[in-house]
Amino acid sequence: MDLKPASVIRKGRSLKMDKRVNLKIELKVSEMYEFLLRHAYTSVAGLVGVGISLVAFVFFLISLNKSDAYQNILLLLIASLFTIVNPIQLRFKAKQQVCLNPMFKIPLDYEFSDNGIVVKQNDQQAELSWNDTFKVVETNKLVIIYFSKVTGYILPKSQMGDQKSDLMDLIRSHVDEKKCKLKGSK
Repeated sequence: MDLKPASVIRKGRSLKMDKRVNLKIELKVSEMYEFLLRHAYTSVAGLVGVGISLVAFVFFLISLNKSDAYQNILLLLIASLFTIVNPIQLRFKAKQQVCLNPMFKIPLDYEFSDNGIVVKQNDQQAELSWNDTFKVVETNKLVIIYFSKVTGYILPKSQMGDQKSDLMDLIRSHVDEKKCKLKGSK
């Protein structure tokens, strides 16, 4: 665990502690795939697509013995678009992004503190304030810190080690509760 206190307790008074969490993150294809799936299927367009697929599948089942083969094939194709084809495409997209994008070939160094987030890679550095956070989402395997509707930092829990709870404490203390979709939160 990498916590660096910025102040100490003096004469019975507690001064604010500046917690720091340092993570080295190297995104894998499976983690990018989970992010893309979540992003695709929690949007309105994704939910509409799944709805269309389900309706097409119901019509396929209803018309199985009553319609011609071409209509059944068409209904089955529509039913499979968002339930089979799209997840396969997203898997290929995840692999392409992680394997071909030079940014993902070198791990990112994250430093989370009361002052914000610093991300470093090679000689480049980005500093972000907690106020810039659009929302934070926790899934079973990821913590995603969004800075817009479509861009964010993907943080695999498997690479957090024993620092996960410290990171979650920092997020909870600096990001508005309404912007946080964290497990164990209201």
